[in-house]
Amino acid sequence: MKAYAVIPARYGSTRLPGKCILPEAKAVTGKYIIEHVYSRTKEAKRIEGVVVATDDQRIYDVVKGFGGCAKMTSPSHNSGTERVAEVVKDLDSDIDIIVNVQGDEPEVRPDMVDTVVAALINDPKTVMSTLANPIISRNELNNPHAVKVVMDNNGYALYFSRSPIPYSSNFEADVSGRGIFFKHLGIYAYRRDFLMKYVSLPPTELEKAESLEQLRVISNGYKIRVSVTPHRCHGIDTPEDFRAFLDRYMNS
Repeated sequence: MKAYAVIPARYGSTRLPGKCILPEAKAVTGKYIIEHVYSRTKEAKRIEGVVVATDDQRIYDVVKGFGGCAKMTSPSHNSGTERVAEVVKDLDSDIDIIVNVQGDEPEVRPDMVDTVVAALINDPKTVMSTLANPIISRNELNNPHAVKVVMDNNGYALYFSRSPIPYSSNFEADVSGRGIFFKHLGIYAYRRDFLMKYVSLPPTELEKAESLEQLRVISNGYKIRVSVTPHRCHGIDTPEDFRAFLDRYMNS
């Protein structure tokens, strides 16, 4: 089965506009945020290629400038997944699996991409896969920007939430012994035909309440395979996230 990675990237962001191409990232780390994502994704062994899907000429020009592949997309999309789906229509018909890597995840690892692809290859009944890693602090559990996921005994997602789930009266004991708290990582793999069906489905009430589009999948009765990874990566949503990324890079 062949897989292809698409990186949706937009310029507009309420908390950190233009984060994918901030000049400070280039000055400090030698690469733009989107360039980190692109180069790391391209190192994955299970994908045939990588393309950035954007509706902004500035991002398009930056990607082309560092030698990457980029496609301009409609500015009317409501989500990154819709942007990915537009690009997928033009991909070769023999591409079976689409990986959606967020454009603001500069610490994504190539093996993370390979893991979500392998989950679909190894489980023919699964239409979508994603990643999670263990939550190790109460601050992370209580942070609404850190999306939590609860899985069943077979590794399928039961629910995603910005709230602390599951409830625990003794977090310290549970976090060290039972392994029940997991943070969702924003990387997805879809079977191509399911992705195109997904974007045709209307948003659900749970999705709108949590502002989490993956809940559309669960609400419509489909399963999402969740693979647990020990690797941690931090998306950049705020100026504080950006500074923390630069600090980690300089101290690495």
